[in-house]
Amino acid sequence: MILSPAGFAVDGVYSIIKTLYHVADDINDYINKHIDNMKNSDNPTISRTGRVLEGAKFGFGIGYITPVVVISVGQLLCGFKLAAVKTVVTAGALSNPVAMTCAALGAIYYGWNALSEQEKQETIEVIEADIKIGVELIKSIIQFVIKKTTDLLSSDNILELKKFVTESAQSFGRTLGDVTGAIKDKMMDTLHAVKVITDETGNVVKGHAASAVGSVKSASGEAGNYVTQKIRTLTEKK
Repeated sequence: MILSPAGFAVDGVYSIIKTLYHVADDINDYINKHIDNMKNSDNPTISRTGRVLEGAKFGFGIGYITPVVVISVGQLLCGFKLAAVKTVVTAGALSNPVAMTCAALGAIYYGWNALSEQEKQETIEVIEADIKIGVELIKSIIQFVIKKTTDLLSSDNILELKKFVTESAQSFGRTLGDVTGAIKDKMMDTLHAVKVITDETGNVVKGHAASAVGSVKSASGEAGNYVTQKIRTLTEKK
């Protein structure tokens, strides 16, 4: 077991973050450089996300432990399993530390309140088991991230976070809709899946198209009608 300078036990999560982010040296120094790199980005979404992480790091007075909690919670929401550290792939979103951090904060912003109370508790217990800090502190960190993201990021920035969440979730075999729980996102996932089928086969199997259309018929309003029509358009083209 490894002890942080503040005396907190950090074993599983500490090792996982170091593996995911390819950290060779001191993790505290790495986090500081990572935050500075994000804040200095020309991309406003990345820059402001870096400021959120910086606020979390310095706002709770426990150093790099707070960013580790933020990243771990976010990646759990994206679908990463802490026990799978030895089999982590390094392709796609997982090879880009900035993308991973944006995805983590985005997943917390979009996905935390989509969880049931039991799912929230189970997620917190996983973090608590590896980082020996209190449940209420973990909850406070999560709420800080949600509020600070709302305060610092524009609506366009927040929307762009969805792209990072999507890429990270796909690395773990999940979809954006799985993370956010939003009907609109689930419908767009379905539309994307049908487009992939039509693009790859050139002649979509009618059963797939019918199933896809059926899956969104139950959704009311213009969004449901729009996606249904898009699916039909895609399949009719082939």
